[in-house]
Amino acid sequence: MEKEEEILNFINNEITNIPITINNKIMRKNKKFEYREEFYEIKGYIDDFLEGENNNRYILLPGLRGVGKTTIIYQLYNYLLKDKNIKQNQILYLSCEKLNERFEFKILDVIDTFLKYHHNSTLRTLNKEIFLFIDESQYDYNWALSGKIIYDESNKIFMIFTGSSALNLEYNADSARRLLKRNITPLNYKQYLKLKYNYDSGNITDSLIKLIFNGDSSDAIKSENKINSSLYNITGYNDNQWDNYLMYGGFPISFYEKDYMNIIERLDAVIKKVIVSDMHKIGNISVDSQVNSIRLLNYLALQKPGEISQNNIANYLNTSSSTIKNILDILEKTHLLFHCEAYGSSSKRSKKSWKYYFATPSLRHALVSNLGNTMKDPMAYKEILLENLVATNFFNLTNKRNINFNMFYDDNQKRNVDFVIQQEFNQPIPIEVGIGKKDNKQVKNAIKRYKSEYGIIISNKTTKIKKEDNIISIPIKTFSFL
Repeated sequence: MEKEEEILNFINNEITNIPITINNKIMRKNKKFEYREEFYEIKGYIDDFLEGENNNRYILLPGLRGVGKTTIIYQLYNYLLKDKNIKQNQILYLSCEKLNERFEFKILDVIDTFLKYHHNSTLRTLNKEIFLFIDESQYDYNWALSGKIIYDESNKIFMIFTGSSALNLEYNADSARRLLKRNITPLNYKQYLKLKYNYDSGNITDSLIKLIFNGDSSDAIKSENKINSSLYNITGYNDNQWDNYLMYGGFPISFYEKDYMNIIERLDAVIKKVIVSDMHKIGNISVDSQVNSIRLLNYLALQKPGEISQNNIANYLNTSSSTIKNILDILEKTHLLFHCEAYGSSSKRSKKSWKYYFATPSLRHALVSNLGNTMKDPMAYKEILLENLVATNFFNLTNKRNINFNMFYDDNQKRNVDFVIQQEFNQPIPIEVGIGKKDNKQVKNAIKRYKSEYGIIISNKTTKIKKEDNIISIPIKTFSFL
């Protein structure tokens, strides 16, 4: 009974205080934060739920810390409270991280207590709409089972579970049939401008997809012209904005911070939190492995993107190759890193080393800034960030769009391009990323080797999309809207 009272006190405190403090969570200087596209999608499901449609009432939002998952939750909470006039005790926000700091808990026990004392009900007897926002739900190892039980026992509950990317690993096929998963990723330039300035870039993303995968440039050129003519009408926008985005703008925490070192400090804290909390949860790794994880990330941040030999890294860190393999695997599961395999047969890919990229160039830059950039050529360093940005945008596209393609690196020893993408059984598309004086020899060579219809150069050499013969040139700033 004592534990139940403690849970009830926690619930009562949240129900009382969240509505009072909600404005501090969703606005700054009396101006509301802009909405991510995921907000509008979930808002639509909420509206349907309130009208009696109860299929899409179990939402999962995994993603790195700091990308804005909790802000989406608070915005939806405010929408229910202010726009839909839902009563306070029909909306329950739970921070499982806060719960975990106070006592051991199970999400299902908390929900049972909430229904018992606030609605004189159980899951099966509930007769009114309830909204559950379960934040940082990875702190309960059985969150997926709780979600399944709640979903099955009552069609009167709309619930959202957020948390680290570990959530992707913690539900089975049975749960997957019930939930809708939307990965919340670091920001591309389109999302950055929308959230920071409420700038609408229209259908540029769809146009770029047509350009890259079909070679159709007409819509992309129109969208690009419209953007180029309207960007400078944004109050506060200037020529430095894109460079700031590249180095710092992958996370919304950069919007209101003028001191770049403070941004770097916050991003470094995100990385450390993932290593200490999320990696331990996913792989139950030792303290030594946590230290090696930080060293490994620092090592990767200072290297040019390339094939990574696990044996070489193991020797560098004075540990075993199996430990490095395990750490890399867990780092990918946290979504701090992702990998790219060599283009070719499955047999070839299994023999070749992988290339690793950071979830966003902002994380790489934060690590490099803390370590001290040892590269003497600023343009060479910027090119590394650009290659990471291109890899990030393609990687996120595979998670966000209903488009089936794979991204590889070109392991040809001479005149290799940076990436090769391939959609199902279509011809591969070679892609070169560069800065400064970038010629088309590498792309031409790759087009010939892979018998491709066309190739793509993504660089700052051109200020507008161009299609000349079988080569498409895309400005890096335009590509970053993908």
